[in-house]
This record gives sequence, C-alpha cells and structure tokens, in this order.
Amino acid sequence: MKRDSQFRYSQLANILREQILSGYLRPGQYLMSEHELCKHYDMSRTSVRKSLEQLLKDNFIVKKAGQGTIVSPDLVIPATQRKTLRIVAISPSHFADIAMPIIIDRFQQSHPNVDVKLLSLPAHDFWASIRKSSEMGLQPDIILVSDRQIMETEGEAETFYDLREPLKDYLPAMYPRLVTAFRRDDTMIAAPVTFSTVYLAYNPNLFDTYNVAHPGPHWTQEDFIHAAQKLTVDTDGDGIVDQYGLSLHSSSNRWPVLALQNGFNFKGTSQKEPLMATLTFIHDLLYRLRIATLTSQYHATSEAFIHEKAGMVLTTSIELAGWRNENLGFEPQVAPLPFGNVKATLLLANAFMVPAACNELELAGQFLQTAFNPDVQDLIGRTSQFLSVLKSINEKLWDADILQSLHIVNDAIVNSYFQHEVFADWSNLEEMEAEMGLYWAGLESASSVAEAILNKILA
Repeated sequence: MKRDSQFRYSQLANILREQILSGYLRPGQYLMSEHELCKHYDMSRTSVRKSLEQLLKDNFIVKKAGQGTIVSPDLVIPATQRKTLRIVAISPSHFADIAMPIIIDRFQQSHPNVDVKLLSLPAHDFWASIRKSSEMGLQPDIILVSDRQIMETEGEAETFYDLREPLKDYLPAMYPRLVTAFRRDDTMIAAPVTFSTVYLAYNPNLFDTYNVAHPGPHWTQEDFIHAAQKLTVDTDGDGIVDQYGLSLHSSSNRWPVLALQNGFNFKGTSQKEPLMATLTFIHDLLYRLRIATLTSQYHATSEAFIHEKAGMVLTTSIELAGWRNENLGFEPQVAPLPFGNVKATLLLANAFMVPAACNELELAGQFLQTAFNPDVQDLIGRTSQFLSVLKSINEKLWDADILQSLHIVNDAIVNSYFQHEVFADWSNLEEMEAEMGLYWAGLESASSVAEAILNKILA
C-alpha cells in the first residue's frame, strides 16, 4: 500500500510539473484547490498534499496563506530551438502512464531532434481544458482520449484530421470493428491504439483457498452465484463480511454488460423484461444474496478486488494493466461472462486524435505510425499486457481460450459495443446515471428504475 500511495502522489506531481513547464500553468497563476485536485484526478487529499509538497520543495510553486497555491512567479522556463510535438492526454490514464513512454522512446530514437511534450489534463471537463490550452497558444498536435471523450465530440468531425491516410499501411491489420467505430461523416476522427472488452476477471488464489472450481468454457450463471457465495466470507470472525464474491461497479461502462447479455437494447427499446431481469439480478447480488460489494461510479478502481477482498470483478485489460503496474499481489484470470444467453459485451478504447489545427501535422502522422508499428504494439503487449488493435499481435501473445473469453475471436467482437453505439446520445447516458442513484443504494426498486429508464431516458 505504501508504494501505491507513493506512485499516486509522484504521478500527480509530474502532471502538474509538466503543465507548468509546458506553459499551461504560468508563473503567478493559481492551481486548482486541494479539493478540486482530489476530484479531478481521483486522488486522496493526502496524495494531493504530498504532490504539492514535492513541487514546493522543487520551487515550482508557492503557497499563499488563505489564498491558495500559485506557480512560482520567479520560475524561468528555458527556451529551445528544437522542434516540439505536443501531446495532450486525459488523466487518469493507465495507457498514458504505462504505454506512452514506450511509444515516445521509440519515436525519439528515429527523431532525436524532436522534443515530445506529454501534457495530462483531467478527464472531467477535458475539452474545455483543451480549448483553454489552445487559447493560450498551446495547441496540441495529438490528443489521447478514451472512447467516452470521443462521444462528446459528436457532430464535430471537421475539427479533427482524417487519420485514414497516415495510417493506411496499418488499418488492414486492425480489427475492422475498431476501424469503423470512430468514423464521422466518412472521416476517421480517432484511431484506437489499445482497446478492451469488458470481461469477468477472477482471483485464482481466492478460488483455490476456498476450494471453488475455476470457471470453464461452459460456466453458467448458477455456477457464478455458487462461486460468489463460497467466496463471501467473514474472514476475521468479527461478525462483518469483509470479503465478497464480486466487486460490482455502478459505472455505465460496466453494469450494462449484464443487460446486453440479457438481450436489452438501450436505444429506445420498449422491452421492459430484459432490463427488469438485469436490475433485479443486480439487486439480488447486492442486497438479497449479499454476495457482491459496490464500487461507486465516481471511483476509478475496484479497491476490493485489488486488495483481495473480492474474488471477481468486471474489468478491462486497460484497467488491469494499471493495477499490475502498482504491484498487484496476484495474477488475475479471465472467466467467460455467464450473465445471459446473448454473447455481447461493452468495448472501451484509448485512441489518438489529431486536431485540424495541428501545427506539426507531418510529425504527428509519424508519431502515430510509430505507435501502430507491429514491433511497438508487440512490445507494449508483452511488457504491460494491453490488448493490441492489431489482430495478429493478440493471437501471438494470448491463448485462444483467453481471446474467446474476451469475445474478440472470429466474429464475437461484432457483438461488442462502445458506449456511443449503445446509447442514443450523450445526454441519455448522463440522465440514466443520475436516475439510478437511489437504485444503487437499494432504496428504489428494479421495477421503478426500469420504468424511469424506459419512459424518461430512452423514449
């Protein structure tokens, strides 16, 4: 736990330092408050304070009593004659933290006179921060985002460069499903550099400890419930259950997998039964059988699974790579999704976008070509276990059974969907998340919230 905490506050200190060195935060300018930094970067107040202490020690910031923290007015940023490629990434981002240094290092081997500046901005209000950066004269050449940020750009295809031309040599090797997912008006506005389905991961150590059979290819919902029941334990005998079968996330990029597997269509469907079955099953897990613990949508990770307090979790290879980077104490395994008769799930991705106002278009194209080079994709997969967007790389690095459980072999990936494909529009998704607050607390029935979703949100 101590190392995890050190990693988090050092990470934020590096993000703020780069914002200062890049000019995004200028001498004399106020930083966000500690409360705002906690919210925007999903960190504890302790980690935020340690980050600021580190920057204060290095003379990057000055604290003004009763007013806040400012960038040191005396700080001098040296000028350079070298070319600069500016990349802005969302934060937090496991891919930016783990894989981007690999890509940048490989790019600079062939472009030694180019400085790559990676600036991380909070995912919350990300595009507002991009606009602010551009207004200050810090126009990004490349943007690294998740599919959720891409969803927010609906109707703005003309503001991004069409990536089909610079990536023409790599597109045929990618999963066609990924290539077509981010086209707008016949323009490929984003190119996924890694992706993942949402799948079920489990802790084999806990399964062995409690004599639970490991999931097999024909694992059923009844098998899943039985396993979760055996894994739900009061480990210290104090009368309080402190280990659960499942860590369940209330985020809209997790639980809808259960609805998809039950055959529910979120785009204006009038079918209540599949949604009711899904919401009732979730309440069963949480409040009737009490074999699952809940992680709020406002927290980025499943602490219960990470700290071996839950035997299973719905997750992605992107999230899992981040957990491994923080010294996860066991090696998670992949289990087939057992929640319904429809073999469907959600997709998530990290993707590059190139703004139409990019100042270094040729360099940006060359950087993307580096990122999608098979050797680089292979290295990222081997060292961090991110899934590659190149089908051949995954087939080389992963066993066929694992790829089958991930729903990415043969035509299975066709039945996997990004959020912007599942929900009719962005406002529908936000309204649904707001509507379900009482439901997640067990204070509103499955029937009631199903009616609300159908009548108010999906109509």
